[in-house]
Amino acid sequence: MDPDRIVEDALRQMRAVEDFQRRSAAMVGRGEALGGLVTAEARGDGGLSAITIDPRAMRSSSQEIGEATLAAARAAIEDLQQQTMAAMQEVVGGEVMDALTGKADPTKLMAEAEQKFRMSADDALAEIDKLRRQGGF
Repeated sequence: MDPDRIVEDALRQMRAVEDFQRRSAAMVGRGEALGGLVTAEARGDGGLSAITIDPRAMRSSSQEIGEATLAAARAAIEDLQQQTMAAMQEVVGGEVMDALTGKADPTKLMAEAEQKFRMSADDALAEIDKLRRQGGF
């Protein structure tokens, strides 16, 4: 195990997380309904940022406009969630995202992670043993 590599990996991951936070705050999800006459935008830093109702939508009933507004808002939020998940996948990797979204068996992933950890620990112990023998300890 190379301590410099471990530190470099940790720093790279921290930078990736910081980049994700900046990118997600700037994301905008977009949705529409009623044939594009009602549009909505959802911000990555929380909440809806815009709802636009084209004047032609006023030909519809108030109930239809209300339903279309909700549908556009939901679509904007869903679009934002998809963007966020895609960006998060770049940071944490596909296997972790699959486990979080239920597409993969987390038990299997944990077993694989445990096996990798044990292999790394065995490598570290072998390196310590090698150093001990070389140093005459």
